[in-house]
Amino acid sequence: MNVPRVVIFNDTHGWHSEQLTNALRQRGIETILSDLAECHIDLDSPTGLTIPGLDNELPAAVIVRGIAPGYLEQITLRMDVLHTLAELGVPVFNPASAIEHTVDKARTSLRLHLAGLATPRTWACENRDSARRIVTKQLDNGISLVMKPLFGCQGKGIALIDTMQAFEQQNPVGDAFYLQEYVQPEQTGTWQDWRLLVIDGEISAAMSRSSSHWITNYAQGANCFATPVSDEMRQLALNATAAVNADYAGVDLIRTVDGQFSVLEVNSVPAWKGLFQATGKDVAGDIANAIVKRVEEVASSHHAV
Repeated sequence: MNVPRVVIFNDTHGWHSEQLTNALRQRGIETILSDLAECHIDLDSPTGLTIPGLDNELPAAVIVRGIAPGYLEQITLRMDVLHTLAELGVPVFNPASAIEHTVDKARTSLRLHLAGLATPRTWACENRDSARRIVTKQLDNGISLVMKPLFGCQGKGIALIDTMQAFEQQNPVGDAFYLQEYVQPEQTGTWQDWRLLVIDGEISAAMSRSSSHWITNYAQGANCFATPVSDEMRQLALNATAAVNADYAGVDLIRTVDGQFSVLEVNSVPAWKGLFQATGKDVAGDIANAIVKRVEEVASSHHAV
C-alpha cells in the first residue's frame, strides 16, 4: 500500500513544519517540505505542474504554511500552482481563494464588511492627497487611525496616526494607503486582543494577548495566555473564517470600549507557536486530522468510481 504524501509549502521551514511533519507521521502520512517558488508550470507534464520531490505525481494533499514575498508576477504564478492543484482534485489547505482574500488587508476588510461582520472602519486608496483628506477628517473628529502595509503580518510596519505630522512621515509600500480606525483600549494603558484559531468550523485554540504597547502581536513581545471563548467570540471567528472561504484561519478580535467584539484581521496562513505556548494545545494534531479526513475522502471517491 502506498503511503500518502502531503506537501507542506513554505519559503522557510522550521518549528511549524516540524510539528506538522511529526503529527502527520503519527497518522501514517509522509511529508515533503517544499517552496511554491520552486514549483513550475510545465505542459510536458501530464498535470501541467512540476513539484520538486514528487516525480510528476500529485500529492495526496497540500498545506500552505507560507508564501515568500515577491513581485506580483511571481505571486501570481504561485497562486496558479495552488489553483491548478485544487482543479486536479488535490485538497489544498488553505485554498488559493482564501489566501487571496486575506493576504490583502483591504480585500479582507471588504469581505468582512459585506458579510455584515463587526470590523473597524477602514479606508484604502493609492493617492496621498486622498489619504490626507481621510486622515484630516478623522483627526478633526477626534479619531486616530492605524496605517498598515497592505501585505504584512506580525505587527510589522504598522504606525499609529494621531497627528498630521505622524501621517506625513509615512511612506507606504507601493503608495497603497490602508487606514483603519484605532480602537481605544478598554483599560487605559493596557492593550488587549484575542487570537482564535479556527479549523473546519471549530475553535482549535484561543489566547488573549496583552501588552503595555498598542501593538499586541506575539511576535512583537506581547504576553499571551489561554482564554475562555464566549459564544459571541466563537460565532464571530467562525463567520469571519467563512467570509474569506478559509478552511482554517487565525482570527484576531478586539473589544471596543462599549464591550463589543470586532474582527481586526483574518490570517489564512496562521502561525500557532504563541497559541501552543499559551495553551499547550496540539494545533498541529488538529490540522493533521483535517488533512487525514480530506485524504480519506479523496481516496473513497476514487474507489467509488
